[in-house]
Amino acid sequence: MRVFAGLGGALLWAVLGLLLLAPVWAAEEVAPPPDPEVVAATTPTLDDGWVDIHKRMTADANARAAEIKIVLLGDSITARWTLGAGAQLYKERYAPQGAINLGISADATQHILWRLQHGVLDQCHPQMVLLMIGTNNLGYSEPEAVAYGVWAIVEQIRRTHPETRVLVSAIFPRAQADLTAKAAVVNGYLAKLDDGKMVKYLDFNRQFLNPDGSLRTDWFTDGVHPEKPEAFQVWADAMQPTVDEWLRTPPVLDFPPPPAPVAVPKDLRPATAEARNDWLYREKGFAARAARGNCDLLFLGGIQMALWDRVGPLFTKEYGTYRPLNGANWGTRTESLLWQIDNDGLKGLSPKLIVVHLQDQLDTVSAKAVAAGMTAVVGRLREKFPAAKVLVIGAFPKGESPNDPRRQKIADYNTRLSALADGKSVFYLDIGQGFLGADGKLARGAAPGPDGYDPKSFDRWADLWRDTLTGLMNQP
Repeated sequence: MRVFAGLGGALLWAVLGLLLLAPVWAAEEVAPPPDPEVVAATTPTLDDGWVDIHKRMTADANARAAEIKIVLLGDSITARWTLGAGAQLYKERYAPQGAINLGISADATQHILWRLQHGVLDQCHPQMVLLMIGTNNLGYSEPEAVAYGVWAIVEQIRRTHPETRVLVSAIFPRAQADLTAKAAVVNGYLAKLDDGKMVKYLDFNRQFLNPDGSLRTDWFTDGVHPEKPEAFQVWADAMQPTVDEWLRTPPVLDFPPPPAPVAVPKDLRPATAEARNDWLYREKGFAARAARGNCDLLFLGGIQMALWDRVGPLFTKEYGTYRPLNGANWGTRTESLLWQIDNDGLKGLSPKLIVVHLQDQLDTVSAKAVAAGMTAVVGRLREKFPAAKVLVIGAFPKGESPNDPRRQKIADYNTRLSALADGKSVFYLDIGQGFLGADGKLARGAAPGPDGYDPKSFDRWADLWRDTLTGLMNQP
């Protein structure tokens, strides 16, 4: 009995101990795992978007390698086949044939070479490559060097993919007469790449010109890119006979690449494979300007804010007396802005007011994560510039219709941003409604941004925040 009594007492104390500890266990809740998007948006990171795009395109090409027959290769003009006014025509004509668009905005010939040498077509065996490249080289290279760079791309494709034919489109005309004239010289050289078998040259530029030889700006609204479906219709119709022929006929195997159309130029950059980091390049330029100081009004942000550089006279007129400096950069995300702040990107400055606007990140990231990133940005700015005021600008509306899902996401984001304001050092301003029509619809180009860029939208922007900026700049 004593043994059983001893065991019973031990069991009783054990049970009592568990009961006493139970409330403690219940109070200890397991923290949820961190949101990966929030972690990414709040971790200072050097932007390397171009390489990220290349990696995504390479992965897509590898995954679809067996079905890919047509490759579109080029810069932002080519990218608009799927990201712009050519999307519907691409869906009708090329997607059913097994097509992939490898156009990346702002690419030059050296960047295409780098992408080819780093695997973008390694797993693919397309029947043809539709190549349009070179316009981004015109500003800094002579025609002979540009033509040599295009030839280097053709030679690379023909050497590594002997079964693939290449259709080389002439470089499109531009609003600047000098660059159009330069492109015409390059096109004269590119015509020599046509070997009648595996490489064909195509020039249909005259259909993009007015009778006086100037560019049709009703189709090329920014003077560079085809922005209307009619322009892509001309392009597609010009290529179609060749595309149809190459889809139904076998290639000529063991045929050598065409020889270079020009002698080896002194400037070999267009033909030297080169990766890009445009964000870092522009950031270094801004950091050099920032190091000189002389700034009372500092602008930070992404594409929308960076576009103030395109309306320089208006910028000077509105803000010149405040010693302004625009540190906004295309492609900026909250994490890259944090990197900019932490890596002396603002060294030498002592602004009175810092204006911050970021929103393109919302296209791919949750409102919660981007707002968390902006919270970190504002906190870092307050630490670095304790005497400065910070003005956070809400995201502008996107989507024509008031019912566009992006509107709801932007509203959620702006509500989160508004909570940052304390009315003393941090302020919030939402001017998005000022870009909308009376019916709540958003006209193309009405709000500042890269799509349908309209300089008049910056006049509106200046009107909408003028009183707030003036008040904060003059407030003690």
